[in-house]
Amino acid sequence: MTPQPSAPGPPRPLKRKDAPSSSNTAGSTSHNKRRKTQVALESSGPTKRKDALSFSATTKNARQDKRRQTTKDARAISSQASSKAFKNGELDVDKFVKAREYEIKALEQGMARAKKALAERAFQQVPKELRRRTASHNVKRVPKRLQKRAAREVCIPVPSKRNYYMNSAEGNRPTSVKSRKPRVKKNALKDPPPAPAKFRKRQIGKSWLPTHLYHAKRAHMTSPKEPLWRYAVPLTPTMKSYRPTHRASGDRGAVAWDMSYMATVSLAGTEQSLQGLLRALGIGASPETKQLWGTRGQRCSSGTRVWEGWLYCRDSFPLQAIAPATVIWCAENEPMSVLGAVAEEKANVQRKTVRKLLIRVHPSAFHQLWDEVLRLAKVQKPQVMVEDLRFEIGSIEITGPASTEALLGALWPSTSTSGRDWPQGSVEATWSSLAEITNPAALPENVLFGFDIVDPRLHHPPHTIAIPQSTQESALLSTLSKWPCDQTQTSPKLFDRNARLKAARALPSQKAINRRKSFAVPGTYPEPKPSDAQIPILLYATRNLQSRNGGQSRAQGTWNLLLPWKTVLPVWYSIMYYPLSTGGQPRFGGLREKRQIIFEAGVPWFPGDFPGTAAGYAWEVREREKRKEDWAKRPRGKRIEWSSVDLGNGKKGEIGDGWACDWERLLTGMAPPTTGKSTEAAGDPSSKSGSVSLPPKPCHITSAAASSLLSGSSPLHNIDLSTALATVTLDLLVRGVPQTCARIYRLPSASAIDSAAISLRNSWLALVPTPEFRRRGREQKQPFPSILPKDAPPHVVHRQLAQSLLKPPQAGEDEYPVCPGEENLIGFVTTGNFNLGEGKGTGIGCILLERVLERVREGGNEGMKGRLCVVRNAGQSVGRLARWDIAG
Repeated sequence: MTPQPSAPGPPRPLKRKDAPSSSNTAGSTSHNKRRKTQVALESSGPTKRKDALSFSATTKNARQDKRRQTTKDARAISSQASSKAFKNGELDVDKFVKAREYEIKALEQGMARAKKALAERAFQQVPKELRRRTASHNVKRVPKRLQKRAAREVCIPVPSKRNYYMNSAEGNRPTSVKSRKPRVKKNALKDPPPAPAKFRKRQIGKSWLPTHLYHAKRAHMTSPKEPLWRYAVPLTPTMKSYRPTHRASGDRGAVAWDMSYMATVSLAGTEQSLQGLLRALGIGASPETKQLWGTRGQRCSSGTRVWEGWLYCRDSFPLQAIAPATVIWCAENEPMSVLGAVAEEKANVQRKTVRKLLIRVHPSAFHQLWDEVLRLAKVQKPQVMVEDLRFEIGSIEITGPASTEALLGALWPSTSTSGRDWPQGSVEATWSSLAEITNPAALPENVLFGFDIVDPRLHHPPHTIAIPQSTQESALLSTLSKWPCDQTQTSPKLFDRNARLKAARALPSQKAINRRKSFAVPGTYPEPKPSDAQIPILLYATRNLQSRNGGQSRAQGTWNLLLPWKTVLPVWYSIMYYPLSTGGQPRFGGLREKRQIIFEAGVPWFPGDFPGTAAGYAWEVREREKRKEDWAKRPRGKRIEWSSVDLGNGKKGEIGDGWACDWERLLTGMAPPTTGKSTEAAGDPSSKSGSVSLPPKPCHITSAAASSLLSGSSPLHNIDLSTALATVTLDLLVRGVPQTCARIYRLPSASAIDSAAISLRNSWLALVPTPEFRRRGREQKQPFPSILPKDAPPHVVHRQLAQSLLKPPQAGEDEYPVCPGEENLIGFVTTGNFNLGEGKGTGIGCILLERVLERVREGGNEGMKGRLCVVRNAGQSVGRLARWDIAG
């Protein structure tokens, strides 16, 4: 028998060509021992444990040779000789074509083989530390750029958070794929939308505005641990913006704010039930608002105007004021044809029809209003459905001469169903014809637009719109006088929840937008498609009436834009990057810029200037704690020592806490309650207003009610004047700038028994400027310099001496009067600064009506002097003469 060949063992290692040197006997001996050990291991066959020595160079070389051979075979391209196609010098076309066809197929197959031979799998293209020893091939562990390829290799679908079903023809998702609608929460508070995973920890205890990432890079935000009204609110831009904001809001440009933190409440029910609920909240209770339920207020209930005013607790007008609010009715599908009395049959149908309205209120008073509305909705017959829309509807405010132009460049009305231009007189056509408007206050009061716009990203970056020439001014005046939107306004889709969700979900990705732009003709925008998203909006204009020196003048109006929450950011970018025709772009503002513009208009700001409300007092407590912390951080040598403030007449020590508007001291003479950060009111002003309490509780009186009380034209309505606070504007009659927390004093009474009090009153009245001084202004030219030269003529010296004797004493001189005593304290300044619009220092404060009522009601010239007051900044001993008026 022939011997059988033994089983092939592992390949033997190659022999070394170089022999050990004779001079290194010890090294050769150790090498021979290792060599014998390696041969013994190889002869014993493979073991269970893979040893490093068994992985020899032969195995590596064999693997490399196999790869080279595979690559060589893949690159080898077979060909066919063309000699058979020639016979006797003639070309056989059939054989020649078949030969070339064979070579072309061989070339394509060779290219495919070479690509397949040299290709590596997606899991092999990542670093070694990312590879899995278990070879489970988890696609999610591969980098994003290789996930799709890895999924194709393992034949599984690509895992992602959003599956885009792209249509190969148009590149859009089919409308047949519908996601589940979120459940509607009726009569319940809504939770904030879930934040992205990478930002989730940053939004614990607060929510971000839609434009948070834009503002976080360009503005100072609220502290992460101390949000404002449970939102991360931008406070002020990082760049200096006090004077630029004043110029942009009044002279040239525009200023915009993201006001999405404003709370929105939706009410749905019959018209009779909704009117009963609004009446219980105090709408129409005052003589000024009684016409809202008559013929004059039909524009508001028909959905062509908005209503702005104060809301109160249930049947408590004029006491227990909650907050100023905006009420927007949803227009009916049939436009209002005749403005006047409605037929009885139509009124009966409307009583059974479900109507909708929106209530917009400041977030600091939202919880108080929500509890009151929810309580009133349950007692209505039939019941009213209440819905929280805080995170469904966002808003943008913009003011300035170029505000209308910026909105026209960003808000493009969607095309009509017929594909033609909108007819003359429609809401869309009327909106497009307002390019010449430089002040929204020129429009009809509280006018409302409701229409759909296209995605602003399709025409981004925006181009400057064409401003009509002055020859078309007559057309604009005709539009303003007739205002056709009162007859053509239909039901806005923003009131429909399905339309809001559809607009948010139909927004394509930025990648799809860029793809459409790449297909468009250079220099033009993409063509509109019927499948484009339509964003429903509500746009209304409001007015700010200045109340200075007893008169009212119209200031710059403001545009308010309401739109779905997720569509705020695209519209915001279009507004911010719009090139204005006057140069530059619109500015953005924070909370400080908002307060600055309102202050310059002479209008109080809620909640800071209304400490008589629960939300206003919570704001005061919060600001009081901040000012106290800032004061405590200063060294003792660089901070005010309140106990050593000289008040004159031998009195020392500040009245109350110098860092606070001490209303407790004003009302009862008691010290303020201890308010630490642990309390709900001081730590979180967005908490429910019912938890904020004042012993005794103050009462805010609106401007209309306060004016009626001071004039004596209306009864007191059982108002406790000892706690009634009214918001006033302060106009300084002398030089000086009032600051926040400044003390407001009345002049001593003319009928006082004490001669020192009468003398002090006369000293302050002597500082009242004459009418000639008011007419020429404070910046009048001095006829002579303050310091005369030595060789001045005698008559010039005598004249200057006479003028100095007649000139009233200035602050800091010995003859300057001291401030009145604490018994004449009537209020505090809640907002004070230098007013760029007035060119002097002005302020807004609150006064106690009980201490000024008798002085103002006195007849004759004494009634005018009853409005004079003295304003002294906290920590100072010098007072300034001023005049207060009820804030309109």
